[in-house]
Amino acid sequence: MKLVLLPGMDGTGKLLAPFISRLPSELEPVVVSYPKDEVLSYAQLLPLVEKALSGEGSFVLLGESFSGPLAVMAAAKKPNGLVAVVLVASFVRSPAPWVFRHLRPIVRGFLFHVIPKSLMKCILFGTESSKSFADDFSRTAAEIPPEVFAARIREVIKVDVSSELRQLSVPLLYLAGSRDVIVPARSVDLIRKFCPKVTVVTLDAPHLVLQTTPEESAKAIQSFLHNNEIFLN
Repeated sequence: MKLVLLPGMDGTGKLLAPFISRLPSELEPVVVSYPKDEVLSYAQLLPLVEKALSGEGSFVLLGESFSGPLAVMAAAKKPNGLVAVVLVASFVRSPAPWVFRHLRPIVRGFLFHVIPKSLMKCILFGTESSKSFADDFSRTAAEIPPEVFAARIREVIKVDVSSELRQLSVPLLYLAGSRDVIVPARSVDLIRKFCPKVTVVTLDAPHLVLQTTPEESAKAIQSFLHNNEIFLN
């Protein structure tokens, strides 16, 4: 069975390597990467996702952080073979406080030159991650133009796919980080409101759940599939 992975804000999927290495052999990872140098909205990224889902066989669709809304949008169309959806540290409506949503127009590339990188690293993956992972993060982030990051944040600020979530007809797993300071608990509460049957698993992790708790995340997904009688093959 395939596990189609939609990556976080970087859009490359490179930071998913630690998690992918812990997956059971029965789950075949398929990473969907986004163009690095194009400013694309969620609606414009959706066809890339749908193309990755057009093959034969059953699959699980995972949306990490930024890509959670994309996973919900794609799943709402009920593609052939979809058996489950996993959202990781994500949201269906903007996680930003409403007051910040009015500041959307000023989110531009220059902001990424003034925000201390050390602060961003601490927010995203805490202080306990290895130096090698911190280096990988820095290299990956450097591949993406600040304007692309800014555009993706603007998309997050205005997104609302709650109506699409209501259309979900397959089991849903939500992996949360107990120390996530980017996606607040109210985002999970909102998902529960629109999808009461969601399974929520909270791991001792910051925002980058899959990167900081890869083994625990892989086990949580495997257990979720087993509990829903979705057998790997």
